[in-house]
Amino acid sequence: MKKLFCSLGVAGFCIASCSLAYSAPLDAFLTANRPAIPGKGEFEAAYDLVNGTVDVFNVRDNDSNFAGTKAGDYHGAHVRGGIAVTPQLWVDGAYWERRIDYVNDQAKLHSWQVASQYKFLDEGAYRPAMALRASAWGNYADELKKSSPTTQQGITLDSVTVQSPRDVQYQLDLIGSWQIRKDTELSAFIGAGKSRVSVDSLTATTTQGGCKYNLAFGQSEVVGTLAQLCNASVVVDRFSVPNDVYGININQETQYHATYTQAGLIAKWNQDNWQVRAGYQYQNLQRDHVDDVIQSRGGTVYKNNHVLLGEVMYKIADNVSLFMRGQYMTNQFIGEIPFAYNSMTAHRFDQRYGILSTGLVISF
Repeated sequence: MKKLFCSLGVAGFCIASCSLAYSAPLDAFLTANRPAIPGKGEFEAAYDLVNGTVDVFNVRDNDSNFAGTKAGDYHGAHVRGGIAVTPQLWVDGAYWERRIDYVNDQAKLHSWQVASQYKFLDEGAYRPAMALRASAWGNYADELKKSSPTTQQGITLDSVTVQSPRDVQYQLDLIGSWQIRKDTELSAFIGAGKSRVSVDSLTATTTQGGCKYNLAFGQSEVVGTLAQLCNASVVVDRFSVPNDVYGININQETQYHATYTQAGLIAKWNQDNWQVRAGYQYQNLQRDHVDDVIQSRGGTVYKNNHVLLGEVMYKIADNVSLFMRGQYMTNQFIGEIPFAYNSMTAHRFDQRYGILSTGLVISF
């Protein structure tokens, strides 16, 4: 997993190394049976972590390029809360702070989610409880920077900076839950959504003819301006060339739309003060433009992901529980942080990744 975190946004920014494929965080724990008493709800606060110490199952593969570094380490925290508005209507929201280390830099990301869920059918003798869930969620960063060299189409960029990368998703899920025993619940869901990935600007630095230049990638051309005094025999203060000279089309490679579908199964078991949950999620997505660019260059496109969630919770008081949760992903943050995927980073999304969370849940 060390080799996961070596490049993220455009021109190899910085993350290409973390999790889901186009689905809201923790969808693998969806259930139709939320608290039915208006005013009842719950609040969750947790610390999220990945490093060499907690990676006991060696999910992060060894890589000679990043061995002994912090590349791939993840530190973060999140809060989640929900409340029953009516016996059928549940609303919730969440916020994540994520800090991801790579070789020379660090990415600071923010994630959010809001949702409402309506239970339109109670469980019967041979039918499950059914609920429809509508959600909006996304990720953003002020800036992502890769300060190590990146070679693109035969041209070396000394550093790359992306301003305001972000994504927004709108999603609809149908959930069914069966209480097969007093202490055991099984749930299943199917869902679909739309995604939009965008950035404000892409800039870089490069060295040409012994001089260092600042590059600004526009809609159709790259503009270079002299970054500092240069003693070369021939010095050009400013130049502009078509985008294809640098091999980057900012519109098609860093900004795109996508549609996605997903399905999953969840099991929950309770006894005395203990609760155990396990969930599986499969996702498939279709992107416009960017995957065509990747394929045209002979690259591999990644459209599927498998996610496993496991959790053990123990009640320490009437309304307070402690939990430990593990999340495993076959293709890292290919969709939970959609803007991490682009033509420069797609080759890194064949890697596995896992996150460990520990925290508490307060019911009220």
